[in-house]
Amino acid sequence: MMVVAVVIGLAALALDIVAITMQQWIIAIGMTFVIALQTINFLQWKKRLK
Repeated sequence: MMVVAVVIGLAALALDIVAITMQQWIIAIGMTFVIALQTINFLQWKKRLK
């Protein structure tokens, strides 16, 4: 599941960059929120494996 979180986070980052360059602010804000959630999920899963 950690790999899935990383892949989703990277895809959201790429879409966030595209949305910012196209000045689609609602999409950019949404993708930033997804990146934040995936980062939190990744850190929680990493902590559980220790």
